[in-house]
Amino acid sequence: MKESVSILIPTRNRSSILARCLAALPVGTQGVERPEVIVVDDCSEDSTSRVVEEFARSSGWQVQCLRQERPVGANAARNAALKVARGQVIVLIDDDAIVTEGWLRNLLNGLSQEYPVASGAMRLTLEGPLLGKHREEIQGTLGEVLRAPIGFDGQTVPVLANLAAFRWVFQRANFDETVRPPLEEAEWLLRADVRAVFVPDALVWHYKTKEDLRLSRVLRYVWLRGSENGWWVRERLGTPYLKRLSMAGMSLRTAIRSFAHAVWQRCWGGLVVGLGELSMALALMGIINRGPRTAKSWR
Repeated sequence: MKESVSILIPTRNRSSILARCLAALPVGTQGVERPEVIVVDDCSEDSTSRVVEEFARSSGWQVQCLRQERPVGANAARNAALKVARGQVIVLIDDDAIVTEGWLRNLLNGLSQEYPVASGAMRLTLEGPLLGKHREEIQGTLGEVLRAPIGFDGQTVPVLANLAAFRWVFQRANFDETVRPPLEEAEWLLRADVRAVFVPDALVWHYKTKEDLRLSRVLRYVWLRGSENGWWVRERLGTPYLKRLSMAGMSLRTAIRSFAHAVWQRCWGGLVVGLGELSMALALMGIINRGPRTAKSWR
């Protein structure tokens, strides 16, 4: 891999985690020509700019810090970085992704003409206990990705928190700033009309704080994710009514089983799964819509 690399990191009000993310980059990029780093500050109110300046000074790396005039979201931040990035390969990570040794080399090795997008694994590292009694119930919600995610069309869907792609892919399609998690990746890949490959050895630790693990926050998050999924299938994919009815029925059955599990096992994980499935079922049928989402909760 001879192409130059740009690493893009959107962030907002998470300076302490961002500092960990930046500090890990020198180890994670060993064996690869030093990349440029572009941090996009989505109108933070903390010490984000100082954290970036300290990393640039201590590392000697080429680092830019762009600041949005108003908080407009992660996809808008990524698009702003794409406008100034000079690398022939674009790498995206989130501010809570702590890269591991060999990460970038392994990620870049996954790129090819057939697969111009490569995405790596993400393993949770937590400040507090995991909600519920069963890790598999909550790992997807919190962003643990150990196997290739599969989309509605059966293709591998990349993860924007740990992704590399050739620059020409973004010339085909940048990010839709109106689409919210968890559809950002699938929507972008569909418009770019390319295939992605999953690289399990390109591992990052997905760092979650005690605040991220708070039950009320997680429940709100899964409700929004479910409604976004249902809206996407209904409005963007234009799925016929009968098929949506069948999908909604499956989601409702899963929700009922999950709520029963939550009561029987006294397990918060069942409540999390059930609420997300219920939200998706209602959105599939148009009973609820996406609803407003403030900039503070753009993740």
